[in-house]
Amino acid sequence: MPRERRANIGRRTRHASQQQVYSRNLREERKNIIRENDRLRHRVSTRRSLASYNRLAFQYDPTANYSDDENLDIGRMTTICRYCNAVKFKRETVGLCCASGKVKLDPLLTPPQPLKTLFDGSDPDSSHFLQHILEYNNCFRMTSFGANIIREGGFMPTCKIQGQIYHLHGSMVPTPDEPHQFLQIYFISSMVDQLNVRCNIQGAQQLKRRIIEQLQAFFHANNAVVNMFKTALERMPSDTHKFVIRADCTPTGEHVRRFNAPTVNDVAAIIVGDPTKSRDIVVQRRSNIMHRVNETHRLYDALQYPIIYWQGQDGYDITLKMVDPITGVSTNNKNLSAMNYYAYRMMIRTHEENVILKCGRLFQQFAVDMYVKVETERLAFIRFNQPKLRSEDYIHLRDAIHSDGDVQNIGRLTILPSTYIGSPRHMHEYAQDAMTYVRNYGTPDLFITVTCNPKWTEIERELEPGQKPQDRHDIIARVFQQKLKVMMDVLTKYRVFGDTRCYMYSVEWQKRGLPHAHILIWLLNKLHSNEVDDIISAEIPDPVTDPRLHDIVTTQMVHGPCGALNPLSPCMADGKCTKRYPRPLVAETVTGNDGYPVYRRRSKEDNGRTIKVKVQNQEIEIGNEFIVPYCPLLSRIFETHANVESCHSAKSIKYLCKYVTKGSDMAVFGIASENVNDEISNFQMGRYVSTNEALWRLLSFQIHERYPTVVHLAVHLENGQRVYFTEANAAQRAERPPSTTLTSFFAMCEADPFAATLMYVEMPKYYTWNQSTKKFQRRKQGTPVPDWPQVFSTDALGRMYTVHPRNDECFYLRLLLVNVRGPKSFAHLKTVNGHQCQTYREACQLLGLLENDSHWDLTLADSVVSSNAYQIRTLFAIIITTCFPSQPIQLWNKYKDAICEDILHRLRIQTNNPDIQITDEIYNEGLILIEDQCLTIANKLLIEVGMIAPNRSMHDAFNQELNRELQYNVDTLQEFVRNNVPLLNEHSKLIQNIDASGGQ
Repeated sequence: MPRERRANIGRRTRHASQQQVYSRNLREERKNIIRENDRLRHRVSTRRSLASYNRLAFQYDPTANYSDDENLDIGRMTTICRYCNAVKFKRETVGLCCASGKVKLDPLLTPPQPLKTLFDGSDPDSSHFLQHILEYNNCFRMTSFGANIIREGGFMPTCKIQGQIYHLHGSMVPTPDEPHQFLQIYFISSMVDQLNVRCNIQGAQQLKRRIIEQLQAFFHANNAVVNMFKTALERMPSDTHKFVIRADCTPTGEHVRRFNAPTVNDVAAIIVGDPTKSRDIVVQRRSNIMHRVNETHRLYDALQYPIIYWQGQDGYDITLKMVDPITGVSTNNKNLSAMNYYAYRMMIRTHEENVILKCGRLFQQFAVDMYVKVETERLAFIRFNQPKLRSEDYIHLRDAIHSDGDVQNIGRLTILPSTYIGSPRHMHEYAQDAMTYVRNYGTPDLFITVTCNPKWTEIERELEPGQKPQDRHDIIARVFQQKLKVMMDVLTKYRVFGDTRCYMYSVEWQKRGLPHAHILIWLLNKLHSNEVDDIISAEIPDPVTDPRLHDIVTTQMVHGPCGALNPLSPCMADGKCTKRYPRPLVAETVTGNDGYPVYRRRSKEDNGRTIKVKVQNQEIEIGNEFIVPYCPLLSRIFETHANVESCHSAKSIKYLCKYVTKGSDMAVFGIASENVNDEISNFQMGRYVSTNEALWRLLSFQIHERYPTVVHLAVHLENGQRVYFTEANAAQRAERPPSTTLTSFFAMCEADPFAATLMYVEMPKYYTWNQSTKKFQRRKQGTPVPDWPQVFSTDALGRMYTVHPRNDECFYLRLLLVNVRGPKSFAHLKTVNGHQCQTYREACQLLGLLENDSHWDLTLADSVVSSNAYQIRTLFAIIITTCFPSQPIQLWNKYKDAICEDILHRLRIQTNNPDIQITDEIYNEGLILIEDQCLTIANKLLIEVGMIAPNRSMHDAFNQELNRELQYNVDTLQEFVRNNVPLLNEHSKLIQNIDASGGQ
């Protein structure tokens, strides 16, 4: 329903004159916000009803103006936080800026001359300064910046860092014959000599001497850290002395939160050998050794970014406290996290000029640096708390306690849990949860990739004068997050493709740093093959009947061009496009060899449209072969690159789910460690972090989202549950082990008649798991279950952890849990027709679960859904060597395609031929790999376990054929080109000329 309009719109009130006086006293920025709010209140509503969106994608109307709908408009930054005056979008969370008033920091002061005019554009060299601000900052930084920095160019420059970041500081005075650098430059006696050294720093040749001279005088006059160092140097009697800058220092009688510019009183002179704290900065008078600055030191930011922290004020400090949002008084029991601190600093506020957001490329590096600091703080928490918290199987803990009572050496350290976002456990768990949807609802219907458009109006109108989108990745991240929310509302709440059963998405970042989201959609009514053309198009729209969509598609949905038209395209590898463009031109949509649709792309002769694009300064005509599949409705609504694919018939859906949940690129490297139980010391994760990702994470935006929830269900033998304990409570935990989802399930089946009718995996649908009490409780909301009062069902799913067949008793226990309803205990599971079996395998045999290899068939079928080909091969080898199935060849014939899937994929990659199909040679390769595993496991050949023997000679021939495909003579190919160029037609000659001239 449209909103009811106010009856007094347009009328003047008796307070109008007072309002005018008040408005004149506000800053111009605040008045613009008020005007925008007035405009929004007066605008005639164009809100569509939700019902009108139902299956709207199937009824696309080129004449409709979808972008004017208020449901889809994220609005402007007009909402003002009542606690900190931060401006936000209307749908952004209340706690985004200041944790709902719990974070309160001193405002950033406007810098005086010359920085003020260099920032606001009134200086003639302002544009030059902002363009090279990173290099100017490097001339005055006091610490070195250690990291693997990757600066992406193009139309969206960004800063990316791989691995860890570290700031290093040296001594006050260089050793003889060594040049002055970083902090040491400030202590050169002659200001002219200082200036000359700064102008000769690497990368400073393009800078202007006048600006460097002005900034040098500015920092000597205004930066408290510089003056502190200068005074400290004067007080150091000899080179054998050092001085220490305490990490935690608050002036006597001052509030812990108050601005704290360091003074000489913060510095303590010490003799070499005197004890210091690990977080303190200890500086020698003269030395050639560099020392690392602790990330949590209060001067970590000011030493590296003097242009941002021009006063030398303190940055983040772990001793900072949150405040009571009502009284404003610090709470002594809650520390302020680095994430909350920097999220506060990244906000735009009505009465505060945020210098950080004006620093362009320097802001890009600063954002990445501070996010890595946040991650370092989190890893430090795990490192310093997990030694107190160890895990052990309960039965082993109980036996250890009863044997000697010594708890010093029991257990193993647990670090980087699945709750640590981005860790390998987190990503693996998320991928397995995605496969739970596949097990319950089949393959998803739609795979959507939506990318941020830096030219969105919502981004450009929030920029400061003279800024470009790449200067404000904070706005890019915030706008894309709002657009993504609208996208998910359109797909799920507005049901443009129909009712949605479940969904999931994951946010990642392009090479150039822009965010994009991969979305999987499961529809309640499955998408039929004859409906694909109704919602997905891979053709150029009609510029007459739908000019707006034509503009969007031709600017956002054209791949490349690549191939022969542009051999230098980034997507090209070994002369072919890695994305398989140009695609074949077909008159009708058909199913391809790999199960994915081959969309309708009509040729020019079949009334297909063409456009002209510029490639290497040459205008070339292209057709539908380069159009990325899209949904006309979504393209019109979001005006960005939104690739929509039908994936209901895809054969390798598990790879699609794993691609969606693969996470950011990582580099894992080992580190020598004295304690083999400390995983943080053994493996440090170094990953590529771009500016936009850093800001996304600092602002606490979701990287993954899904519906419905997936509850993880434990599987363990009796007294085999994992127990978390400390030295103090080890004995208590040994006597009274905590409940698990499995033991709580048994208890509920004993006490609740409805629970006794359920399978283990069905429990989350009707019961919630209380993490604090470790018990299942009936849901209080949902759909009422007929004939069962006070029982409600939801869409929640349960996922039992998988068990390796080598762990045979636990494997058979899991098999019983899949087939037996309402077990009341472990003993109950072993009881069949009143007979209590000795083992779970015996119970499975009496229930007929082990007849005709059906359980191995189900095991492999389950693995095919959720595991990769290598894991399936390993499982198959274990089954045929240790579990003795009666018909192993039948199992092979049924699952050989899945077992050899990675071999086919690797062959397609190596030959750059995506059309290769599976062959007997590929099956033979799979058999050889399985036989190698069987020899490792049981020292048996395949023929000894009832399988087909592989052809080893065919394996050699297969490798020779592959090598032949990869080998070619460059001279021969060049001779072929010279002989055949004269035979080309005019269009082909144009292409050849472009290639021969290097695209000029």
